[in-house]
Amino acid sequence: MSILLCKHLEIEASGSSLLKNISFRLEQGEKVGLVGANGAGKTTLLRVVMGEIPYEKGEINRPAAIGYLAQNAAAADGQSACTVFQSMLAERQDILEMREDLRFLEIRMSQEADGKTLEQYSKLTEKYELAGGYALEAQARKILAGLGLSQDHDKSCENLSGGQKTRLALGRLLLQQPELLILDEPTNHLDIEAIEWLENYLDDFPGSVLVVSHDRYFLDRLVSRIFFIEDGMLKEYSGNYSEFELQRAVEEVTLTREAEKVSKKIADLEEYIRRHGAGIKAKQARGRETQLKKITPVSAPKSAKSLSLHFGQQTRAGDKVLNLDNISVAYHQREIFRNVHLELRRGDKVALLGKNGIGKTSLLKAIIGRISYQGSVRIGANVSIGYFSQEHEDMGQRDTVIDEIRYSSKYEDPQIRNILAAFGFRGENVFKPLHVLSGGEKSRLALCKLFLAKGNLLLLDEPTNHLDMDTREVLEEALLEYDGTIVTVSHDRYFINRIMNKIAVLTPSGLRLIEGDYTTYRETAEMENSINSQTCDIENEKISTAKSYQEESRNNRRREKKIKQLEDKIEEVEELLRLTAHELESLSGDYEQILELHNQYENLQEELDNLMQEWIVFME
Repeated sequence: MSILLCKHLEIEASGSSLLKNISFRLEQGEKVGLVGANGAGKTTLLRVVMGEIPYEKGEINRPAAIGYLAQNAAAADGQSACTVFQSMLAERQDILEMREDLRFLEIRMSQEADGKTLEQYSKLTEKYELAGGYALEAQARKILAGLGLSQDHDKSCENLSGGQKTRLALGRLLLQQPELLILDEPTNHLDIEAIEWLENYLDDFPGSVLVVSHDRYFLDRLVSRIFFIEDGMLKEYSGNYSEFELQRAVEEVTLTREAEKVSKKIADLEEYIRRHGAGIKAKQARGRETQLKKITPVSAPKSAKSLSLHFGQQTRAGDKVLNLDNISVAYHQREIFRNVHLELRRGDKVALLGKNGIGKTSLLKAIIGRISYQGSVRIGANVSIGYFSQEHEDMGQRDTVIDEIRYSSKYEDPQIRNILAAFGFRGENVFKPLHVLSGGEKSRLALCKLFLAKGNLLLLDEPTNHLDMDTREVLEEALLEYDGTIVTVSHDRYFINRIMNKIAVLTPSGLRLIEGDYTTYRETAEMENSINSQTCDIENEKISTAKSYQEESRNNRRREKKIKQLEDKIEEVEELLRLTAHELESLSGDYEQILELHNQYENLQEELDNLMQEWIVFME
């Protein structure tokens, strides 16, 4: 059953057509990725579906319960006066209202339990349970923990960072459990552990998901269809992102060949008409003109990768590029990490991983001397460092794009314009003021400056942030050809898998180096978790065995004590029997006394039999 249906949508932006004839349907429980270049109209389409902006033509049928995460979720956050946990619970106002109604009915029942009130209470209790009322707090804690906010339950929302506010907005959305989730770049501001948690959560989510994301690994693991927007049109592809890329590549090859074939036929017909239009073959030429009018030209696919990024030749560094010895960094007298040791050799490509806030960016800044640290940083012979900052704080020395490069290099304007063209700044775009650049444009300009630095050791802090998928692929291809050394902080697992040959995991107590790509790292971590789990099971079994042994020992001691007590009691009863029997033998004539002693003897004999039976049980 379709949960979302869009038919023949026409959408305008700034008075011109942005998207045309957009039609698609989303089925119940289906997970779909929406992809396309920056500026293609993905976010605009989501906002149209949500009813935030109008559309010119078409039809939209959508469910009543939609959860929407916008890219600027932090800016749109309106719950600043309450704590994080209160903000989460407030998303389920329906449950909170039912909870209040239940309390009211409980008070009424305590005063007068009439049948009508009991029936209302029974129905409301069932509804409350089905809505997840009893598990609300536990579910909220689970989501906050998965998104890395487990330590912030009591923190005021107004004191959260922008990234934390975005994660809280996502958490509130997940707690709603709507029929349809529409997510615009949900992995922004999440570390890898949180992204993997979100993948698993959404995979188990019973509703439908429409997600815009530049995280190719995330799309590969989550979605079963791709909606691709290009040139104002939407086209559907079955499969995950990798399967979509393969289908697109086959399409491009096929269309290119068809375009070449049609173009050649048109050229041949035009040449024939030109040569024979006025001669003895004029009749045939007119026939060719008729054929020519019936041919529809086929446009060759545009090369999606309009950038041309090459880092070129760098000065060859020595074999030992970088050595970190016992590095520690502290902020406001609070140590964020310590005991970091790392030795890099020429050609190493290392991904620096760790939880948000652990200090990955700080470690890069310590290497280039921008923050204070304890320990030793030794740079190898002939090593020159190129640094890419995710905050682009090195940018803004001048007013325009071309001025920024003029300030950063010794090239003349014609050379600068050629260099900028390779990074997507062509024509009048080179005169764009820096303050109006988009996130993707700032990243491309920062990459341009990195290229000009000619470093043979690249320190990259989230280099794929704000880049569309095509630009990411261009960057990846350039880094694959790069023969220097790389240390990168990145949450882009696809990028890490393709480029890196080592993983360095930063923790508060040090740095752990693992040979291989991200997949190897995950397999290693899962194997270690399995071993730790098995070790834990063995330890638990040992503890259980020890406890069993101790319990058995205690039971044996109790048994031996009980046997000794029984044997003492048996001996005592047997002595009483002997004395009673002796007394009976000595009596004569006193019938009542003889009867009393006889009854006493019978009771002692019965007691002795019972004691012997109990003794036999304990002895077996």
